[in-house]
Amino acid sequence: MSTYIFHPDDLQRIVKMHLDAPLSERFDRIAETLQAVYGEHVHRQPEWIWSNAGGIMCSMNVLHTSPKEYLLFCGTAVGTEGHSGRHRAELYDVVINGELQTFKPDQFQANTLRPGDMAYLPRRTTNGSHLGQECWLLEYGRGNIPSLFPFALGDTIFSTQDLTDVRKTMAHSTKLMWSEAKIALRRRLRREAPAAPRLDLISDRARESAEYPKVAPDSN
Repeated sequence: MSTYIFHPDDLQRIVKMHLDAPLSERFDRIAETLQAVYGEHVHRQPEWIWSNAGGIMCSMNVLHTSPKEYLLFCGTAVGTEGHSGRHRAELYDVVINGELQTFKPDQFQANTLRPGDMAYLPRRTTNGSHLGQECWLLEYGRGNIPSLFPFALGDTIFSTQDLTDVRKTMAHSTKLMWSEAKIALRRRLRREAPAAPRLDLISDRARESAEYPKVAPDSN
């Protein structure tokens, strides 16, 4: 049995269910479905905060953080690009809007991903990433999540020096990790098995289109 709460294919299916909604409504609809499927593991935050990492400047909205997984919305209204970083976790990005492009050092044409596509960055690999204008993603990471914090906060601490964003990032992450710890402790004390996700809520959806490829390699 998987020790992870989320599965990338299910997250992609949830995003694709809501691609026909106006962009202003897509985030709320995706978050509502995530909460319906995964229950108390998903927390919609009212606040979007800046993220500067590897030269990529985005705004993000954190939905879940634990030592093994994170889930968040991220993106840009104006476009941005930079280095993915080389991580001890694997990363998945499902495109909600706009266009994501990635490439490797020996690659002369970009991988181009559009709404509904999912990009995958394996552990200890890298790429260059370009988020086009109004590109928004649902990003999921699994593995050693604490090891990502130096990369996630390095540009902010040593370049932008926006300590407000450092404080907000750490506050959100600490709050959500504590929430997951309380859930695990409660279940252990009650000797309850982890609740299974309500995947029946996202099965056989007519709006899911076969035209989107399942996974494209290499993104952050």
